[in-house]
Amino acid sequence: MSTVAKHRHSVTGGYTRGEETRARIIAAAMRLFGDKGYESASTRDIAAAAGVNAPALQYYFDNKEGVLRACIEFIAGRAWESLSESVIEAERLIAEGADDEKLIEAYCDIQTRGSEFKFKAADQDDWRLFMARQQAGLDPDIGFEAVFQRISVRIFAVLNAIIGRLTGRPAEDQEVRVRAVALSGQFQVFHVCRRMTLRLLDWDEIDAERQALVKKVVRDHTRELLRAFAARKRLQPPAEVIQSKRPRRRIGR
Repeated sequence: MSTVAKHRHSVTGGYTRGEETRARIIAAAMRLFGDKGYESASTRDIAAAAGVNAPALQYYFDNKEGVLRACIEFIAGRAWESLSESVIEAERLIAEGADDEKLIEAYCDIQTRGSEFKFKAADQDDWRLFMARQQAGLDPDIGFEAVFQRISVRIFAVLNAIIGRLTGRPAEDQEVRVRAVALSGQFQVFHVCRRMTLRLLDWDEIDAERQALVKKVVRDHTRELLRAFAARKRLQPPAEVIQSKRPRRRIGR
């Protein structure tokens, strides 16, 4: 369960004004946390950047930990808005025992939706720097675990289940889990290693046309790999056949 401070709003200022102030503080905090890191960004700095006084920040978030939790919840909420439809559809297909090709496309849909969110975040420097520090573990683990359990675990349960079906292995199998993480990391190089990626591709930026190309290429990679998993599973003899071919132990005379 998330421990973000309960939302408050001014009786005199009204709900809308309170929401605007809260959003302004979160935006300022993400920028400063991304630029300076959690330890170096003070509540006074955040309040000044948001155009509010320090008591206002405490009113909405209690303390700096509360501000960081709110920033993480904000990013997680936007990510889930992008991914939820694809994840829920994939869960339905898994439950209904859909065929391999439908499961493969469902996997690719989740991956593509995730990349779209990351490209959107990359276009906003405040989000990108804040997320980079969080993913690298450079700032405290405040609020991360709650979001991880609520969103990341659910998404990877779906990805693991699909790869498990296609490979004929249990979803909790370590090889299945490693494959899911590896496949999901294909887009990361375009965000975490942005400078190197742009230099290698001789690009000055990743505009909409280039984003579309990246999504197409990664989707093609993922689709072909998943199809190869399924094809290899189909070529494997059933477990009972393997069992019957094992040499029987000779009983000594």
